[in-house]
Amino acid sequence: MFHLKSHTSRKQLSFLGSNSGTVSVIFAVTIVALVGIAGSAVDYSLTAWRKAKLQEALDASVLAGVSDCGDAEKLSGVDGSLSKEQRIQIAQAFFDGNKSSLPNIENVTFIYEGDNLVGRASIKVGTHLLSVIGFQNFDVNILASGASAVTREPICFMAMHPTRKHTLELKQAVSVIGPDCHIYGNSNHIDDVVDPHTPQNFLVGKSVQAVGYGHHFLPNVSPPLEHAPELIPDPLAALALPVAGACDFTSTVIDAISTTLSPGTYCGGLEIKNGAVVTLNPGLYIIGGGTFVVTGSEVNGTDVTVALADPSVNLVWSNATIRWSAPRTGQYAGMSMIGSREPVDHVFTASTVDLHGVIYLLQGSFVWTNSGTPAVNALWSAWIVDGVSWLGDGEIHYNFDLAASDVPYPPEMRVIPRPGSPRIVR
Repeated sequence: MFHLKSHTSRKQLSFLGSNSGTVSVIFAVTIVALVGIAGSAVDYSLTAWRKAKLQEALDASVLAGVSDCGDAEKLSGVDGSLSKEQRIQIAQAFFDGNKSSLPNIENVTFIYEGDNLVGRASIKVGTHLLSVIGFQNFDVNILASGASAVTREPICFMAMHPTRKHTLELKQAVSVIGPDCHIYGNSNHIDDVVDPHTPQNFLVGKSVQAVGYGHHFLPNVSPPLEHAPELIPDPLAALALPVAGACDFTSTVIDAISTTLSPGTYCGGLEIKNGAVVTLNPGLYIIGGGTFVVTGSEVNGTDVTVALADPSVNLVWSNATIRWSAPRTGQYAGMSMIGSREPVDHVFTASTVDLHGVIYLLQGSFVWTNSGTPAVNALWSAWIVDGVSWLGDGEIHYNFDLAASDVPYPPEMRVIPRPGSPRIVR
C-alpha cells in the first residue's frame, strides 16, 4: 500500500497564512468595485430614461406654446395671434397637465429669449445600488427651445398711428384689393381701426390685422380681420431724410405742355396741370415747400425718388395719372417717395396712383377718393402712412410681387408677424 505525503514545507504554510488577510481585502475591494460598476449601470440607465421622459415633456410643452392651433386656442380663449405672455401660460399649463409621470421635479420655467420660447426643468433621480457607496441621487437639468410660431413678412400697407380710430377706413362704395398684400393697423383703438362702413366696401389682403379691432361690415374683410399681436415701431426710423438745400427751381408750374424735369430742389412747390405730360429724369426730387399738385395731368419716371422735405409739403392729386418707379441702386434704392416725420394731410381724387417702391409718409394722413378701377402696373408698392380713408367707388388695387421686380425691397421692412411652423431648436 502506498501512502501519499504532503511535501508542503512549513515556510510555504507560513507564506499562505500570512497572505490570507490580503486576499480577503482584495476580494472585498473587488466586490465593492463590481457592485459599483453594476450599480452605476443600473442607476445611469434609470437616470437616462427619466431624462428622456422629461425632455419629451418639455419639448411638447414648448411646442404647445409656440403653436397657433388646437390646445393653444382652447387654453388662451383668443382667436388669432397670441402674445408671448399667453404662450408662456400655455406651455406651463401643458407641462403641468403631463408632469404626474415625472416625479421629483424641482423647478420648471418658461421664458422668451428673443423670438424663441425656452423651457428649463430640473429633477433629482434617486439612486439604488450606488447609494451604498454614498451617491444618493443624480441632478438632471433639461432645456428645450422652441422657435416662436411667428414669421416676419414684408409690409405692403401699414397705418402707423398708435391710437386713432379709422386708420384703415372704407366709405361709400370703394373696395381695396391686394390679395398678396399684408395690411396692418398699429392703432389700439378697441373697435374702430379697420372699418368698412357700407355693404359695398370690401377689403382684401393676404392678411388683415389690427392691434385694436374693427367695426361695421367686417364680413367684407378677407381673410377675416385678426387681432395684431404687437405695435410695430417705425421700420425705417434709421433712414436719413433728404434735406432741402439751395433752390434749383422755384414755384415751378407746368401748364398744358409735355416736358421733362430734372432732379434737384423745388422750392415753393411743384404744380402740373391742364393736361400736361411730365417725364421725370432719374434722380432725387426734393420738394422744399409748398404743395405738390397734379391736376388732370400725367407724371412718369424711372429710378425716381420724390422727397417731401419740408413738413408743410402735401400732395394734392386730382384726375391725375402718376407712374414712376424707385431707384434700383443708391442711397434711396427702393424708395419711391419719402416725407418728413411730421403730421400732414394728403388728398387723392379720381387718380391713378401707380408707384413702384416704398411710399414712406410716416405721419401722412390720406383722404383717397377713387373712381372706377385705375390700371396699376407697378409690380409692388409698400405704403407706410399715418392712416387712410378710402372713399368713392370702384376698386383700388395693390400689387405685391417682390420676386418679379428688380426694384429692391428694404429688408428692415419685413416686420409683419404671421404664424409659422412651430419647431424645436437647440
